[in-house]
Amino acid sequence: MSRFVPEPVPPSTATSNRTLYRLTGVEPTVEAMLDCIPADKLDDMGAEIQVLSHYDVPAVALCGSFAKEESTWCAGFSRLTGWEVREPSRRGAALIMLAVDGEVYVVTFGDGFRLVPGEFKDRRFGLRFVIRSVDPDDIRAAVSRTPGQGRTDISMLPGGAPIGVLALDTFTKLVDKLTGRLNRPELTVALSGDGRVRSAEGGSGLRLPYGADPAALISDIRIIAKVSREELPLPELEFVESVTPVQEQEMIASLNLALDAALGTLGGVRATATVPSDSLDDMDQVRAVGVRFGTREDRHFSDAFDLDYVLGRLRFHRPGHRFPALEDGQVTLYSDDRARPGDIIRTDPLALWIEADLLLDDGRRFVFLEARWHEFDQAYLGGLAITTRRVITPTPSVDLPPWRDGDDEQAYNKSVQRERPGFLCLDRKNVRTPLHRKNGVEVCDLLAPDNTLVMVKRASGSDALSHLFSQGIVAVEALLNQPEARAGFAAKVEELGDGRRLPEGFLPHRVVFAILLKGHDALTVDTLYPFAQVALAHAARTLRSYGVEVEVVGIPPEGEADAGQQAA
Repeated sequence: MSRFVPEPVPPSTATSNRTLYRLTGVEPTVEAMLDCIPADKLDDMGAEIQVLSHYDVPAVALCGSFAKEESTWCAGFSRLTGWEVREPSRRGAALIMLAVDGEVYVVTFGDGFRLVPGEFKDRRFGLRFVIRSVDPDDIRAAVSRTPGQGRTDISMLPGGAPIGVLALDTFTKLVDKLTGRLNRPELTVALSGDGRVRSAEGGSGLRLPYGADPAALISDIRIIAKVSREELPLPELEFVESVTPVQEQEMIASLNLALDAALGTLGGVRATATVPSDSLDDMDQVRAVGVRFGTREDRHFSDAFDLDYVLGRLRFHRPGHRFPALEDGQVTLYSDDRARPGDIIRTDPLALWIEADLLLDDGRRFVFLEARWHEFDQAYLGGLAITTRRVITPTPSVDLPPWRDGDDEQAYNKSVQRERPGFLCLDRKNVRTPLHRKNGVEVCDLLAPDNTLVMVKRASGSDALSHLFSQGIVAVEALLNQPEARAGFAAKVEELGDGRRLPEGFLPHRVVFAILLKGHDALTVDTLYPFAQVALAHAARTLRSYGVEVEVVGIPPEGEADAGQQAA
């Protein structure tokens, strides 16, 4: 039987670049689809609505515009020039909502994406498809987060590059969005015969060239649903799904209560501010941020999101009321520092702007991010724990003094050289090489008497420790692969060590990561930040492949060491 091959469709009319969203919790009927869009938004845009009877599935379209009599820039222009202007602004918005095989999807046009109700969005819909459908050697952009830091990283690679170039596959980040070269021959864009390179961008939405007529659009949606449901992620991209949202309602309720309790104590929760993924594109327009708890309260205004204000307010709520207050609160972004109603860019639930890291008594770790709880894969964590336990030793090979309050890292490293014979402080004594011409490479902070490389860090989150472990890899690779690094390091040791000489052809045999955790937590598998554990496991594997042993030791704070001596 011969295989059916569809006739090519002219490229100019075959597809249209749009963003598709999948909604959850919405019945696949025209009435339910319309009901999920807030009525006030429809009124504000003067929406016109049409039921699309020529579709073979339930479908409805709406179109309108958001208009303001005076653009936000007018007042500033008038003040500087004395020229009174009142230029209006108008932003068109449209969308199509359709139900395909019992699932509700939305295709947006113009500012139509602002109408898609966030509480119904499947926030991993586009990402789920992309990690199954793009070339991992041709990644063009990524948006990722570093939990524990509230940091969002945006990487752009217009020419495309392998996923490894982005340093995402070390499992140290949560990926929110990924763009890569689309590799789906069954989609309309491929069947149309258009030879241009096409990309797909996946986050909560999925942007790619969709079929430009109803039948082709529905066909593309069915293919996307089938791929996301039935196929495994590409091996190079499967790490994206290693941290998954918690689905069990009982567990979610338990985590909410645990966070509620932690929010009631000073320093009781590791919380930081973060920007919701849907708000990233708006941040360059933001001139004021308003936070409000409850509809009857006045907004608290600032030029940036005020985490201290939010945590302070939540701390003084009664037990059992803190998490609901977090859910009910609102964050409003304004395009002008006068923060008038006409300057509103968007309003988000407050919970989207808070990130929290929670460790339960049973050892399970959860991250509250984008108003949802995520759990680290237990099998993966088990493997990490084994690696971490092997390198965090209770009997360290190096004897380091306690860290005095008030000392920064350089002061501490100098104190080690004074108080421990045979240790040499090399903090900030970088070695220049052809690959590190500008700033050089810092080989170690301390050189132990047996020439072990010691890297020192005082850390309050995963990001600083991930950097520390990367420093170890870079230093060892420089010594292994660059003669200039070996010669330069030997010269530094001889210069600063009063004639101390490294063995001929010195190569490191051990790297020690010495860490003081902020808050003076003892360094254990349980207290080491989860994403730092992942970075550590990667560093340990890499360095051991070079024949270099890895050891992690905790530096005691001054008070803890004194207490230990008194007890002895």
